[in-house]
Amino acid sequence: MFERGSRPIDLSQRLAEHLPRARSTAGGLLKSLALLSAAIAFGIVVGVVFVLVGRLVAPGLPAWSGLVAGMLGMIAILVPIARRFAWIMPWYYVLPAIVFLLTFTFFPVGLTVWLAFTDYSGIRNGQLNLATNTAIEEIVDTRVVISDPVVFNCADLRNGCIDVRAQVLSIDEITVTAESYDGNVITLSEPPPAGRTVVELQLFLPDLGFDFTATVVEVDGNDIVLERPVPFPPDLDTVRMSIGDRQLRTIVAEDGAVLTLNAPLPDGFQATSMVRYNDYGFIGWRNFRTIISRAERSLIPVFTWNVSFAFLTILINTFFGVLLAVLLNNPNLRFRNAYRTLLIIPWALPNIITIQVWKGFLNENFGAVNRLLMLFDITPEPISWLMGDATTARAAVLLVNLWLGLPFMMTATLGALSAIPRELYEAAKIDGASPLQTFWGVTAPLLRTALVPITLTGFAFNFNNFNIIFLLTDGGPPVEWGTATARGTDILISWAYNEAFRSQGGFAYGLGSAISILIFIITVAVSFVNFRVTGALKEVSNT
Repeated sequence: MFERGSRPIDLSQRLAEHLPRARSTAGGLLKSLALLSAAIAFGIVVGVVFVLVGRLVAPGLPAWSGLVAGMLGMIAILVPIARRFAWIMPWYYVLPAIVFLLTFTFFPVGLTVWLAFTDYSGIRNGQLNLATNTAIEEIVDTRVVISDPVVFNCADLRNGCIDVRAQVLSIDEITVTAESYDGNVITLSEPPPAGRTVVELQLFLPDLGFDFTATVVEVDGNDIVLERPVPFPPDLDTVRMSIGDRQLRTIVAEDGAVLTLNAPLPDGFQATSMVRYNDYGFIGWRNFRTIISRAERSLIPVFTWNVSFAFLTILINTFFGVLLAVLLNNPNLRFRNAYRTLLIIPWALPNIITIQVWKGFLNENFGAVNRLLMLFDITPEPISWLMGDATTARAAVLLVNLWLGLPFMMTATLGALSAIPRELYEAAKIDGASPLQTFWGVTAPLLRTALVPITLTGFAFNFNNFNIIFLLTDGGPPVEWGTATARGTDILISWAYNEAFRSQGGFAYGLGSAISILIFIITVAVSFVNFRVTGALKEVSNT
């Protein structure tokens, strides 16, 4: 036993038992969140460092191992935190929810905002573009003359090739033989030439009939470690090996076939070709200016139809849903439970199947709808519901959306009707009220409280109802006033999808992210107007 001030110290206990503890028993919200944030940040650092250091030792280390290491690191730091601050223990129960919130909500939102101010896309993704490999004709100091500027393709980048990274290659190709292969490891019969860097291997795959090319990440004697495993057994008698060296430079000026590098190449470096990166970068408000400049042909007409689509859907679905609910609420109606069951069937079926069935019904040449209309001489010619006129396609969208949304509106209304006392209807009948007067005097006022939140929720859902547009019309048909990505039935969310995944090499994430931010702002504004007009916010505050 030793004395520490006036307290004896028991050396048989662990050192952690003698550390100072928090005097308070409750840390408060800010302290708790700060400690949890520190633990999460520590876990992220541990996971990233584990992957970076691990790949130096084992290049094939999977990325998911960083998640495991990060979780273990976070748990390791949470234990001493709990011992030091006992009041934080209840927060550990919500820690998984906080982690998921950060991962699946805050991180995507932050990434979207960041991408909105960049030109990131399929043709500007930061990766090395092997298709731009171009032979070098002449090098004078930092000036490089390439053989084919068209192949180098600087036009796809935001400022040409200025400030774009490029690899200057000095590559020779030799043919060697191999003894065996195992996943991403090729064992050669002899080690590669000394003093030369093995860049990549090209293997012929007899089962597929074409060559497999993979970048070399490590050379260990006769073993060549590739960036990815060989998918099928290769021909080991003929292995083409690219050996040489590469220098990373940045292009600072461009004049046709003449490119100026930021630094000269080393003496003795025999450059043979050049390949550039698909560099992207920060472009400020350019994406938003692009959207505004095209607003007359994309944003304004798409937004107008989007609001009309959501409003008309709610109006039509509410009308027919309330009508059917009132009819089925009649206790004297025979087989009303059977009718309810049949009308709920569209709700029970998956939307993706139902929409595809309706797409077949609305087919111009073979659809059941056109056959019925022509059978009863309603129309002399088949109607192109989906790919003809934009107005017809929009009517088809509203019709199919009525089929999909009617069961929900009917069921919700039936639930609200069941809460209305039967005595009120009996009193109205005694007073001599007609069925229509009973509906407007008794049913409608009592339904309003239940239908207001339902219709607001339905409006918000249909404002971003991507499935019905994508699966039924795919945004079509094309219209004269629109663009290739903003067509007759496109709504804001489908327009954003088209810009993000169907333009600029297939992945215009920057422009799509900017549109997503605008959609968020518009949705918040429209929802706020809805709440103010309907008085929903006032009702909630009074409760």
